[in-house]
Amino acid sequence: MKTVVMSGAAKAVDPVGERAAGAIRILVKAFDDLTDAGHVQDPAEHDEVFTWIFGWWVWITRNSKLVLLAHEADLAHESSPNVRSILEHSLVMQWVADVGAEALSTLTALDAEWRRKFINELSAAGWSVPAGVTAPPPLSEPLKLKGKVTNFNELCVNYDARSLYIPYRMLSTHVHPTAKGALAYIGDEGQLANYPVHDDSDSDLALVAVCVIQAALTIDSLLDNEVLTAAIAEARERLGAAIDRPQLGGPG
Repeated sequence: MKTVVMSGAAKAVDPVGERAAGAIRILVKAFDDLTDAGHVQDPAEHDEVFTWIFGWWVWITRNSKLVLLAHEADLAHESSPNVRSILEHSLVMQWVADVGAEALSTLTALDAEWRRKFINELSAAGWSVPAGVTAPPPLSEPLKLKGKVTNFNELCVNYDARSLYIPYRMLSTHVHPTAKGALAYIGDEGQLANYPVHDDSDSDLALVAVCVIQAALTIDSLLDNEVLTAAIAEARERLGAAIDRPQLGGPG
């Protein structure tokens, strides 16, 4: 029988984590202020792209609020899957803003392909498919930009942002069942614990702050909103880093 070590020592306040949390809160408030107004004036030439990436901006911002709540509830480590999702969404939404119509066509085609496979899987599993629901036809030709959505490393390479792929891979070990994920609750002497023994979640907060700033920059590149622009500058100052968006270097 193994002994379970109950709860850990109180975690010291980390200055970087505190600054990151402050930066996130600034942009969450800017998001709330902008959306609570009830309307967003986006330039007509960006309308379709903006409609797509707005939903991802909402996802990123609300997930950042969720990560902050997790940290306050001593569940920071368990919010790692949300951090990875924030990271992935922030770069994909920038890619859509940068590439435009061809990126939207790729996403639309991938969604149809996903629905086709899912409907077929429903039938194979013996689930009833609602009347009138039919699977879209298979893709008639390969999608040139498919890898930008389905392979995050490829997107990071195109943006010369390989440094983003490293935390993505590290966070993946807590999204999927892995040995590293299990070992997070096992001490150096083999003792079991009901809390993460090695907690580096303050670095997660810093990563979230960077991604929320980059997502806000992507939205602001379409809106050019004075309130959001000012909030981005304030968040950068609070974090203590001149965060900018990575630049698309390769084709697509």
